Amino acid sequence: MNMLVLADERHPGCIRLERTPPMALVRARVRAHQADRALAAGISPDSSAHLSVRAHDLIGCPTRAELARAIRRMLNDVHHRVRPRHFSVPICRAKVWRSHDTLQGLADRLLADEPLDARGLAQIRLLLSDGAGPLYARPRADDLEPALQCAIAALEMPAA
Repeated sequence: MNMLVLADERHPGCIRLERTPPMALVRARVRAHQADRALAAGISPDSSAHLSVRAHDLIGCPTRAELARAIRRMLNDVHHRVRPRHFSVPICRAKVWRSHDTLQGLADRLLADEPLDARGLAQIRLLLSDGAGPLYARPRADDLEPALQCAIAALEMPAA
């Protein structure tokens, strides 16, 4: 990616074109978790170079496939009752089992050719990596399915 199209903060409704600063590439990778939190919260990827670079990474096929593989590994581990080797914090098997169909559909959608919004992809990445989040904590809580539905809704591309 050589050029970025960014929102012009000084002139609302206008855009600016600029070269991708090398530091934006570094910052997008080093601060990926922070960028994911910002994108998941709805901050526009067009607001800064490093968020734009991170959003571009998230919507790319390699990251989408990586997220789908992580979901399918988790479902396989829960289905086969093996102790997960892929997660440092044990997942809540009961909640994953209850949300099996939603997770399977999400993995399929990540691999489809349709465009997906970086906001939803960032929410999914955070959901999978937050050891204190609904995927991992409080087995009796019904918080995983609403979090999944929120992320799935955020995958929808905004109307033009």
